[in-house]
Amino acid sequence: MKTIHPSGMLKAALLTDALASGALALLQLLLNRMLTQWLALDSALLLHTGIFLLGYANLLLVLAYADRIWPWLLRLIIAGNGAWALACLALMALPGHAPTSLAAAYLGLQAACVLAFAAWQHAGLMASSGMRRAPARTSL
Repeated sequence: MKTIHPSGMLKAALLTDALASGALALLQLLLNRMLTQWLALDSALLLHTGIFLLGYANLLLVLAYADRIWPWLLRLIIAGNGAWALACLALMALPGHAPTSLAAAYLGLQAACVLAFAAWQHAGLMASSGMRRAPARTSL
């Protein structure tokens, strides 16, 4: 399986995404009830996405400090950021659910940020060098 040596740009993009995702996760988990009231968003949605974001942030932290990364995993992360942005926009456009202006700002900011992360990560991936096969596993 091929790996890349991540560029400094890619490492910075992954680390920044990890920090932002971790902060958002903590916000949604620790202030769940308050956010539910302020944003008029479902508490379970905020809880479950917060839990997901904790795991996602940890994955990004590991990758930000890795010497080699699988390109397919980076492409999946980039596509996932695009899907997250679409989900935020779709949530605002659900029939019969007009988001409050605060919820629209919250979701719109998330969409804009994850699209920016996706673009930054893609640029970092393209700046990375050293496509090579991962070392073969040896059996004992």
